[in-house]
Amino acid sequence: ADKTYVLAHKGGGSFDEGNTMEACIYGLTMADGIEVDIQKSADNDLWLSHSLKTTSCGSFKEMCFPSITSSKIIQIDTCLGNQINYTMLEDVFAYMQKNYPDKFISLDVKAWSPCGISNLNIIHEMNELAQSIINLTVKYHLENQVMVESESGDFLYYIKKHSDHIETYLATLGDFELGISRALDAGFSGVSFKYKFDEPINKELIDLMHRKGLKIQLWTVDAADLEEAKLIGPDFIQTDSF
Repeated sequence: ADKTYVLAHKGGGSFDEGNTMEACIYGLTMADGIEVDIQKSADNDLWLSHSLKTTSCGSFKEMCFPSITSSKIIQIDTCLGNQINYTMLEDVFAYMQKNYPDKFISLDVKAWSPCGISNLNIIHEMNELAQSIINLTVKYHLENQVMVESESGDFLYYIKKHSDHIETYLATLGDFELGISRALDAGFSGVSFKYKFDEPINKELIDLMHRKGLKIQLWTVDAADLEEAKLIGPDFIQTDSF
């Protein structure tokens, strides 16, 4: 890549637990953009959370985000006090539009384990989640600043089919070549690859990807590996250290 952009992992890197508004503000101030994990409520709002379940509190037991409404999530958030702050993606987008319209945000959407939803409905739920991302991106004029990464090709394909301005990254834990060929076949923007996981990834491999028109996000790069990772020329690096 001509330039490698650094994204604050979980919004704010090691700033706090991550995936909170405070973390995102910190990450957007310090880095070229942020990476956050998102979940969908029953009423199709998008929330920042790495876990598919809300934290239990008082009379609220652990619940799956897709099975509860945003008003219930807000009640749980209030109950939790400062322990956890659930943040809506829309608030982050609004903040970006106002303060950092040229910075990037990568949305990590995990391939779902059902979590209270029958297998039949997972594709439908993922498509609704995808449409919510598209709607928010258009509403806040963040076209070309939003990326999504997922192991779910169906989910990414929905985004690709319904939006020309959101980049799609196929998350691949291991097999790099398979990831590249799948991304190429589907016409995705690139791959999201775990750095120093199974296969070593080097400049030659990344140059080859770039020649094929693909981009790459590397995650989660440790402080000690940051300079080395930049030298191999990825498009984006997700890190807790920036």
